[in-house]
Amino acid sequence: MDNIAAIKHQIEYLFLKKIIAGLKDGSISVAKAKQYANEFLSIEPFVSIEDAYNKTNQFVVEHAEFIILKDYMDAFEKEKDVVAKIDKMREHIKLNNIDAAIQVAKA
Repeated sequence: MDNIAAIKHQIEYLFLKKIIAGLKDGSISVAKAKQYANEFLSIEPFVSIEDAYNKTNQFVVEHAEFIILKDYMDAFEKEKDVVAKIDKMREHIKLNNIDAAIQVAKA
């Protein structure tokens, strides 16, 4: 799964989890859940990580109850360098070049 697909998967998961919790505790009505779902669907597809970050943040500006989406994207943004390193290390390991993978980790 590439990074954009992983982000999309996790954002959708967190969004739906919030909808479920809101429907269960009564903080979100069925009508509101439908509205949120339609608005959420309108921000997809994500064409890049930056696009996902911007669209998610804008969605949260309009719907503050979904702050967990912004929190996730902020955490992902902080970790993007680590993700890039891991991807590069995987490439080296697949080529059986452990030394190069370790150098990437140390850099």
